[in-house]
Amino acid sequence: MFILKIVLGIALVLLILLFTLLFILFFCKTTIYVSRDDKQNTRVSLKIFFVRIKLYPIGKTKEKSYKPQKTEKEPKSDEQSEEKDDFSSKYMDLILNIIYDLKEKLYIDKLYLNIIFASDDAAKTGIMLGTAFSICGMITPILRKGFHLKNQSIILDADFDSNKTKFTLDFIGHTRIIKILLIAFKYHKQLFKIYQKTE
Repeated sequence: MFILKIVLGIALVLLILLFTLLFILFFCKTTIYVSRDDKQNTRVSLKIFFVRIKLYPIGKTKEKSYKPQKTEKEPKSDEQSEEKDDFSSKYMDLILNIIYDLKEKLYIDKLYLNIIFASDDAAKTGIMLGTAFSICGMITPILRKGFHLKNQSIILDADFDSNKTKFTLDFIGHTRIIKILLIAFKYHKQLFKIYQKTE
């Protein structure tokens, strides 16, 4: 009888832990923070209960050691530029796929986006800005309907004195932990590759 009570006690504890875990996975709200500042530093973190977990960057707080700049820079080959363009297209495809999978499952509490378009050609910069306005006009209603968008501010502008497009982002959204885990599991290979590329 004593051994049976011990076994039943252990089974009861395991059952309580299992129900607690399932409750956390399916009902606990997880807040997602994504930000990109004026210095183009990106930060991604999750908040579960009162615990905030930094996902990106990880292990990059130390300053890089000084390296003398080379006087002559080797021109990038066509293969390198093609590889960079290919990586960018895959990166955007991944983002769109994740957004599609989170439709009706993600609540966007805050979306502040400021994009300043720039390139080495003024005409090209103007076209980029006009295209962005058109896309923004089409996407905003979709975001409001599919992602329960609350606070939104999207600013688009152009800088004809620069040749590099910059943007700042302040995003806060929440969903269930199980949704985050499913997305992470589904795209774990692509996400890991992106993390390695950005190191």
